[in-house]
Amino acid sequence: MKKLLVIVLALAAIWIGGRFILHRGEVRATIVMRDAGALRAGDPLVESGAVAGRVTKVSPLDGSVAVSVRIDRNHRRAVVSDSLFAVDGRRLVVNNAFAIGTPVDDGALLRARDGGVAQWLARHGQPLAPLLAKAKSTTDAKVDDADARLAKAKKSAESWVHSVPTTRDSAPK
Repeated sequence: MKKLLVIVLALAAIWIGGRFILHRGEVRATIVMRDAGALRAGDPLVESGAVAGRVTKVSPLDGSVAVSVRIDRNHRRAVVSDSLFAVDGRRLVVNNAFAIGTPVDDGALLRARDGGVAQWLARHGQPLAPLLAKAKSTTDAKVDDADARLAKAKKSAESWVHSVPTTRDSAPK
């Protein structure tokens, strides 16, 4: 009987250790949305056409639905604080074409935008990503240029202020 107990405990320890190693580095998050459609545990979390994680639980929450997901360690940046989410059949689709937020922390709670435009962009906004990336790049370049000109003007103004004599300096001695 003792041998059986030792074997069972050893197998449990191996199973727990294996699960820890397998899921180390993954991020868990919960997305609250109005309707989860046909989503259920095991369905994929898809970002840019690639499976970035899995739905682990779908449960009702005060008139909404809480969808718990586990994001793979190689796709930790697939869900950011302002990602758009849409349910497409049995897939939870993530779209970051319009997102500028930071990657979510483990245990994050996110609220999906449920408006019609947000849902449409979540499903179909990926083709706009190159256009948005170009617009962001152009805007960043213009902001950097404006910052450089502002720094140059500030330096010029400081040197001008230091070169103007004060009334004390110009008073007769």
